[in-house]
Amino acid sequence: MVRLILVGYRASGKTTIAEAVARYLKCPVVDADVVFEQKYECSVGTFIQDHGEASFRDAETSVLREVLQVSDAVLSTGGGVILREENRLMIRDAGIPVVWVSASAKEIRRRLALDETTASRRPALQGKDVYSEVEQALADREMHYDEVAGKRIDTDGKTVAAIVEIVLKWLFTYDKSSSQSDDLSAGAKS
Repeated sequence: MVRLILVGYRASGKTTIAEAVARYLKCPVVDADVVFEQKYECSVGTFIQDHGEASFRDAETSVLREVLQVSDAVLSTGGGVILREENRLMIRDAGIPVVWVSASAKEIRRRLALDETTASRRPALQGKDVYSEVEQALADREMHYDEVAGKRIDTDGKTVAAIVEIVLKWLFTYDKSSSQSDDLSAGAKS
């Protein structure tokens, strides 16, 4: 069974944090986007261009179902996996700790601009360019990330080491029976 699931918008830091946490836990990291690209032999951007977003979301659900079965790993999900209720139910019903890795729209745009793979791997989904859709997409998705996550970490201005420390502290005190969540950046989930 997966040990930890990270959710959050593209460029929020999910993959970086997953890799660092997995190194500490001495377990593999599973990046759902990488699994997707291996399974479908193309980038997410190419798949969406060739088959459309609806087909991509179907394929993404299939990948989620598959990666949730991986043993003893840290899972970094695709940014939009929470858009489907079916996926949110799968994540919640898995009984695995979930951290919402968040960042401000300004910080996400900055990170996207620094990533040379943004154009090919992170396509715009709302008929805009990838940078201008960030604020609206974050607003549209926030309630869904909140629904599945037990913890939220705002990564703005934090080092990877500081974020990993927060994740691990929470993970080691995680109580599967708890239905309460809280925000690691402010002490109360917003």
